[in-house]
Amino acid sequence: MHRSLAPLVLALALTAGLTGCGDDPRPPVRTAPPPLLIAPGVVGDVEVGMTRAAWEPTGQIEDGAALCAEQVRWAGNPEGFVVLSDGTPDATITQISVFARGPRTAHGGIHVGSTYGELRAAFPTTTPPVDDGWDGASTYPPGEEDGRTYLGFLLGAPAAEVTERTKVTAIAVTGGERPYFQYDC
Repeated sequence: MHRSLAPLVLALALTAGLTGCGDDPRPPVRTAPPPLLIAPGVVGDVEVGMTRAAWEPTGQIEDGAALCAEQVRWAGNPEGFVVLSDGTPDATITQISVFARGPRTAHGGIHVGSTYGELRAAFPTTTPPVDDGWDGASTYPPGEEDGRTYLGFLLGAPAAEVTERTKVTAIAVTGGERPYFQYDC
């Protein structure tokens, strides 16, 4: 009778993951973090105008240039984020640009990959597209409170070729001036 139970006990031990001290040999289940929200002047927990003392505790910004115009960068330096600062030791953030899929606007859910038609539906007062010099066009919805520009959208076609199906290729936030997508290196 003991012999007939031995294969069963061995099989149970192997399937239960008994590899010593109760370790589970399976990798942990990982869930993706929620997408970052973009709002006028804000991406995630980071706001344009924050100084080092304010952005360091967020854990989303760190020292180190990833692009010529940067003094600081998004934590971990992921592709698709550009953080511009004023060049002072306080590293006051002046613009945040998002070229990555995932982050979306709090109003309308616009993200990289949305269409110009979706953008216009979410922001009906956005400016007509203007050429920006990089075979693309930019458009800027006026701020709701004061009419100043805090959001900018880069489109994947020159202004004359923009259609309702033209894709958003980047979103930028500032503190009240038109965002720009060209960096003077």
